[in-house]
Amino acid sequence: MRSGGSQTVPPALRKMRVVATGLLVTMAALFLLARYLQPIHPVWGFVRAFAEAAMVGGLADWFAVTALFRHPLGLPIPHTAIVPRNKDRIGDTLANFLRTNFLIPRVVARRMNRLDVAGAAGRWLAQPPQEGGRIRRGASRLFAEMLTAFDPQRLGGMVKAGIGSRLRATEVSPILGQLLKAQASLGSMSSARSPGPLSSSPAVKP
Repeated sequence: MRSGGSQTVPPALRKMRVVATGLLVTMAALFLLARYLQPIHPVWGFVRAFAEAAMVGGLADWFAVTALFRHPLGLPIPHTAIVPRNKDRIGDTLANFLRTNFLIPRVVARRMNRLDVAGAAGRWLAQPPQEGGRIRRGASRLFAEMLTAFDPQRLGGMVKAGIGSRLRATEVSPILGQLLKAQASLGSMSSARSPGPLSSSPAVKP
């Protein structure tokens, strides 16, 4: 671990650094050995070429990866630390790519058609998980704060407009027909149950 403001290096990354550095040092030692023994036998020329290629490749990979995120060895070499210097431009480019290729209405509508948001919300509200108490409390508090943040007059107008549009879109005549039919059937049942007028009652003389 490093003290101060530097970040902690994970053990796996530390192990990888040790292995890579060890392999680079091994190839450098093999290159020096092959160069020294090359006059003895020609086969050491092939070993030297192999070790040299391994060293060049390892140093090139290290420089390329390091130059993306910081200056190698702390030296302000041109065209290094590419990501920190261009992070705003990279972020804008990625945001533009996502907006123009994934967040277009056609793609979003196709994705939303596959989701049953209302059904999932209804099932979650009807039978919320026991371990979701904290989430429920947070959602309730958020919803309450959203309602209190709205303008009461504007909220009332929005509710009235929603109810009005729903009523205008509703077919009222079938509902009224069912209501009248039910009232007529109830009236006929009540008239059948009530006794008729008493015809044998004496007339009251003035």
